[in-house]
Amino acid sequence: MNSTKIVRHWLIAAFEPFAGRKSNNSMAVQEEFRTLEQAEMDAKSWVLQFHYVVLPVEYKRCFTALDEKVNQLAKIGIAIDGVLAIGEGAEEFKLETQGLNLDDVPELADNAGEIRSGKKIHDDYPIEAPFALRFPFEAFSRIRSSKNAGFFICNHICVEMSYHYGKDSQIPYFGFIHVPKTGSGGMFTADVCASVILNGFKKIPEYLPENS
Repeated sequence: MNSTKIVRHWLIAAFEPFAGRKSNNSMAVQEEFRTLEQAEMDAKSWVLQFHYVVLPVEYKRCFTALDEKVNQLAKIGIAIDGVLAIGEGAEEFKLETQGLNLDDVPELADNAGEIRSGKKIHDDYPIEAPFALRFPFEAFSRIRSSKNAGFFICNHICVEMSYHYGKDSQIPYFGFIHVPKTGSGGMFTADVCASVILNGFKKIPEYLPENS
């Protein structure tokens, strides 16, 4: 009997540069991730297919751009298993488990010039209310988990994913990983960061119900 291989579709999101900079290391990691995926695709056991999007560093547009990509894929018959957003961090990996219902960065404007200080993201929830992410965290156990995604765009999109996808069974998983600083002065290279994330994805099937 021939068995049909179940392909898992995931959307990998990175962020554009901000604060006048020319680069964002999340984009560098995403590009290296693409390269690693290409090297894996010929393996008979390979069951993952990734799709990519770069998001604007804007409070009002970051989630909209992500959801537009999800809908574009749906229109061509691709139902994704989940979304993973990658954000640049400081010195280490962090696998975020929640966002907080608060935008509070008075010293930094987004790329549209908007500054949000002490503002709720969703008015129908208490300020700093936690919004849980839904992700196969066990597969990424080598990455330290965190309950603090910060208060800028990274935290904002964590909340938006939870708010909009949390009750949506069509988007089984949504998560966020902060990757360490790469390039000049960084402790990691972009390809190493990409490899760590890809290794987590390889373990995901171990934690999913068979044929789900």
